[in-house]
Amino acid sequence: MRLVLTEDLKENMTLAKAIYDNGNILLNKGVKNLYKYKDKLLAIGVKHLYVEDEYSRDIKVDEVIKEKTRRKGKAIIKKNFEKIKKGVFNIDIEGFKSVIEDIQAELEINEDVLLNLADIKATSTYTYDHSVNVGIVCIALGKILNYSPDDLFKLGMGGMLHDVGKVLIPEKILNKPDRLDDYEYSVIKKHPQLGFEHLQQLETVSPLSRIVAYSHHERVNGSGYPRGQKGNNIHEFARIAAIADVFDALTSDRVYRDRWPTYRAAEYIMNNTETLFDYAFVKKFLRKISFYPNGSEVILSTGDRGIISEQNIGFPTRPIVRIIEDKDGKKKIKELDLIKHLNIVVEKVIL
Repeated sequence: MRLVLTEDLKENMTLAKAIYDNGNILLNKGVKNLYKYKDKLLAIGVKHLYVEDEYSRDIKVDEVIKEKTRRKGKAIIKKNFEKIKKGVFNIDIEGFKSVIEDIQAELEINEDVLLNLADIKATSTYTYDHSVNVGIVCIALGKILNYSPDDLFKLGMGGMLHDVGKVLIPEKILNKPDRLDDYEYSVIKKHPQLGFEHLQQLETVSPLSRIVAYSHHERVNGSGYPRGQKGNNIHEFARIAAIADVFDALTSDRVYRDRWPTYRAAEYIMNNTETLFDYAFVKKFLRKISFYPNGSEVILSTGDRGIISEQNIGFPTRPIVRIIEDKDGKKKIKELDLIKHLNIVVEKVIL
């Protein structure tokens, strides 16, 4: 399978991966003539999708976390966020526990598979997709750091609840498609405090999970909010969540901008290590993600165009590329392992 822009859909394309809308299948794998669904998909904010063609039929996009588990997580988060918005002060701890246990088990099974967060996400369900992803990354990093099962639960819970304060922000500000003015930005910046204050009223939520909601926008150089804390004064759970939060936000389509390629978001995290993000945690994080996810279309420094077909574990910037066209636009099918050709690099990610 390979990733294409929804706006570039052609009549002869076949869907390679199911698309969901609010937990329900909108289009199932194998649907043909995708072009006729283009407007509907764009309307709900699906800007990219996976298709199958002669070049990519055997390329697999590994699911470290099953779609079923992601949907279960989104449903739990949505249910509890809606409760909080209505002022109901209880939370489905058992529901969160079940999801987090599933995530831990799947990370254990797929220990050597790189995380691919740049999956299909609709802008209309961004909050829930994002909350699940932040929880997944937090748990993955916690496992690398050998956290106990109890701490993994508290960290994962904090990751999934990190943006809970946003349900208390007016939607016209939260979903504004244009740049926020100073007043609107000041309102948005209240969400860590609002979320923390609400979670304080829930005895079933650990203080360690609450601190993630409160401090995930703190930065190691003191430039963050709401308290401007620095370095180790920021709890390590919040320093982990900060990386997960920013990375997933950058690689997600939003109402006001298109997503960044994974490698560009990774470069942003790396370039801001020890100013915004904790070096020790960034180093662990970069080992777990796929810079150039399978199915991505790229241009190499040779001018050849290809599709990422496999990963070289431990070398996230040196994947295996299936060349489909040379620099002159002539069809040319071959596999190129960038580990074996160190003079060739990925120059541009098309998608």
